[in-house]
Amino acid sequence: MRAYLAIAALSRGDRVSRRVLDAARSAAFEAIPVPAGEIRTAQWISGDRGVALLAWSNEPEHGLLPEPLISSGTGALGYCGYLGRRALDERNLATTEDLGAVTASLGGCFSVFRARENGIEAATSLARVCPVYCAEAGGIYVMGSRALLVHLVARAAVTGKVRPSVDWDVMALQPMVRHGFFTNDETPFRGVRALPAAAVLTAGRSAGVRLRTSPLPAVEPAPTSAKQARERVESLADALVKAAAPIARHGEPVRLALSGGRDSRLMAAVLKAANVPIVATTHGFADDPDVVLATRIAKRLRIEHQVSLTETGGRRDAVVVRHPFLRTYDIIRTCEGMTSAYEDVNRWTSYEFTPKTSGSGGETLRGGFLYNQDDTSPEGIQKRLRTIFLAAEAFVTRQANERALEDYRMWSERARADGPGVLDRIYLFYRSGRWLVGAHTATLMTSPYYHPFLDNQVVREALALPADWRWSEEVVFRLLELLAPELADIRPEGKRWRFERDRPRHLIGWPAWWRRSALVPEGRTSGFNWRKSFDEDFLALLRDEVMNAPQELFDVVHRPKIEELFGTVPKSWTNQVWHVYTLAVLLAGTWRGAPPDLPPVRIPIP
Repeated sequence: MRAYLAIAALSRGDRVSRRVLDAARSAAFEAIPVPAGEIRTAQWISGDRGVALLAWSNEPEHGLLPEPLISSGTGALGYCGYLGRRALDERNLATTEDLGAVTASLGGCFSVFRARENGIEAATSLARVCPVYCAEAGGIYVMGSRALLVHLVARAAVTGKVRPSVDWDVMALQPMVRHGFFTNDETPFRGVRALPAAAVLTAGRSAGVRLRTSPLPAVEPAPTSAKQARERVESLADALVKAAAPIARHGEPVRLALSGGRDSRLMAAVLKAANVPIVATTHGFADDPDVVLATRIAKRLRIEHQVSLTETGGRRDAVVVRHPFLRTYDIIRTCEGMTSAYEDVNRWTSYEFTPKTSGSGGETLRGGFLYNQDDTSPEGIQKRLRTIFLAAEAFVTRQANERALEDYRMWSERARADGPGVLDRIYLFYRSGRWLVGAHTATLMTSPYYHPFLDNQVVREALALPADWRWSEEVVFRLLELLAPELADIRPEGKRWRFERDRPRHLIGWPAWWRRSALVPEGRTSGFNWRKSFDEDFLALLRDEVMNAPQELFDVVHRPKIEELFGTVPKSWTNQVWHVYTLAVLLAGTWRGAPPDLPPVRIPIP
């Protein structure tokens, strides 16, 4: 992974102080979740010390990877993620006077940071899985790829301390209680916000602070014939193939996590059409639909397929897991308190230069939050919006619910004009642009990872198609027919394609194994989720942390309801147990030090 911090003095004659720079260098090793010995650094500071751009990377020196900082003649630039046409795009980013126009035209998944003598700039892509965070404090403006790094440097400018304390925006944590990620552009840190999608932020002495956002693509009418539908899908297919092309530069197969679902099979088709060599990987039991379907898909495409079968010999009566504090410690360090410890996020390992990808982000091609919304009536969409912004109301305080109402009312009003479009955009802005960020960061610190579905130009092409047409799944099906017609008759795992669900099954064929009539092997635990089915001993570990948390936790969560939730092993609202536990550890601040030596925990299988 590469991390960046851009700092600019805002008043004429002011400088970026040495103390602020020292604070940045100190904070980097706390805010970047990679061992200090694995990180190399670079910096560019203007002649009058009014502007600075600092960079850190744990990536190896390799011809396919950019240096952390790239000279632009009169300054420097760097970017997180990857660009579609690296050499050409880097030159354009270095020389352009209109950063917004150039970034809007780029392929890839990226965020860009640029420094010149007169100021700093940062830009996001449409999917913004590579985020930019920003804050203003003490006469300086700070932009960076890590929210904690931005916050600690801004705090240093105010407090004068090289290692300042964290100033929490406690009420901003309310979406974490509901969903375990942020459904707005706020962060846990007071004064720090995420830059919107497709935006450019400029700061400096002469220009002041200026935010510009690019308009979303205009939505074209839905096709009225099969010919029009094919033509509309062709441009999206071309964009997908171009988005996969950078992977081929590695000269070795990409590792594709392949299941029986819609998105990973489409990714396999895209990679095949782009002539990218593939090694598909699947894990599960021999009769799992994912394993059965993935095997059929791999055979049809004639790609290598590695299946890791779950062992079924011998009856298991328990699972052994890491202590929940250590799990949460790692997730907070990686995701900066913006992802719940309920989620599975990769831990740091030595960097491996093997490209990887998956079907992640494919919901964008199926209408975003529409993809699992059967009721698309205005009333149904309003109900979904309430769930997105005001779920778990009983578990948060009145003040926290009032904070959430601001976002809910804004999106609810917009939905009156275009309900499907609103659910589509909220998914892009917050599910892709906030929830996926943590997992993406975790993968980038261990290997090069590619997201063709979230490529800047692919997202533009997708958004130009009506959300309700993408919701029908006809777009994805036609992409398969176009890119890999041999896969079109392999039914997806789970529900049928939405556009054909009303057709009688005998007309479309239905494999007998679909009903999963195979016997369940003795000792099988595929349906056991220890994060939801733990015992009293495990709950006690979580309860102790929560009930001894700082008072700030109970400013945002409703204590009587939380005491009730943690009183006995819950049969529902289990996600909230993890979300609240994550916030308890976050607010306690113990993650800022070395982790304790805690034993693993045994959880019985019911």
